[in-house]
Amino acid sequence: MMNERQLDFLDTNNEEAPPDFCIIEADGCNDFYVQLLSSIIKSGKDVSPRGLPTKEVRPAMVILDSPRERFLTTPGRLIHPFFQVMESIWILAGRSDVEFMSYYLKNIEKYSDGREEFHAPYGQRMRRWGTHRDEEFPRHTRDQFRDCYELLKKEPDTRQAVMMYWNPAYDNPQAKTIDRPCNDAFQFLIRDNKLDFTIYNRSNDLTWGLTNANVVQFSVILETMAMLLGVEVGRQIHMINSLHVYDFQSEINMRVLNAVYGFNVYEHVAPLPFKIDTVKDRSSFVLLDEELDEFFRIEEEGRDGIFVDVNKYFTFNYLEDARKLFEAYYYYLKEDYYSAVNILGEVEAHDLFVTCLEFISRKCDPYIIFNALEERFEGMNEESLYEIQRYVTVH
Repeated sequence: MMNERQLDFLDTNNEEAPPDFCIIEADGCNDFYVQLLSSIIKSGKDVSPRGLPTKEVRPAMVILDSPRERFLTTPGRLIHPFFQVMESIWILAGRSDVEFMSYYLKNIEKYSDGREEFHAPYGQRMRRWGTHRDEEFPRHTRDQFRDCYELLKKEPDTRQAVMMYWNPAYDNPQAKTIDRPCNDAFQFLIRDNKLDFTIYNRSNDLTWGLTNANVVQFSVILETMAMLLGVEVGRQIHMINSLHVYDFQSEINMRVLNAVYGFNVYEHVAPLPFKIDTVKDRSSFVLLDEELDEFFRIEEEGRDGIFVDVNKYFTFNYLEDARKLFEAYYYYLKEDYYSAVNILGEVEAHDLFVTCLEFISRKCDPYIIFNALEERFEGMNEESLYEIQRYVTVH
């Protein structure tokens, strides 16, 4: 739940002009998104970067006390959780290819400069720093994620577990690209046996960037690192120099602001903590990379309708749920919504089940959706079940 004092500076009933800064502390993005969206539209300053009319607040700091509450379930926003999950895994594995992501969201190709690889993919810069699509023989390549893991393993109190994403060798003014990283540097910090993750950001779009993409992407990185280190998940802190809303998003914004009800899935279900089995002769980090490689192998087969016929395949439970998601997505694309919903019922994480079911329900017979919800949440109190049903079936 958001601390109410955190948005006092954007009180639009106050006749005095609000200060330029913004500090928000909340459990997750569902706790502040609608109110902050409304406040920025009403009180943000007018700027026009790249000729795009924009409302801006700066600087901003967003502190998430419960980063596991990663999925935005605001009515009217119409998120794509299948894409969000696959993108987070794609980043975690250090990939840069357009083809994998465009299967889940074709529109993402417009950020590729017409190339087979993105210019500045977060995963590549995290796991293969120094490489680039135009560098045949890269130098000084580093796995920054592994470097941070080893630093924190060796010295839990270190303040040196930093990953850089902005690279002046490739992101300089001469680079011809529309894909420059918005999130430029990251830092892990363990305090009181909890892992905090701070993101330093030059430019954040509230609707498509922060709450739709970054919160999911980076909470997965945070929770995965915490899992590997055997510590608790702490806070996720976004330090943002420009937090903004674009005029061209007005249709989405009005749909969200005019919604007749609110919904936060985490008021009804708890997020599922990450876990990975330990293997005697391999560290959890090595096991993670092995399972990531295997995930992409079987996902590629799944696009042809070839699926692994076992109850459990991955020891990393997030990958195991994602395995069910790409199978459900295959049937969704085939317009076999009954099969898609049945497979989705095997997903262990309740928040994933609800958000993905809402996505499918936009094209599916409501009868199938209601049956799936009643079967999944048998025994849930009636009020919570009603709230979930309403969110899933009313767009």
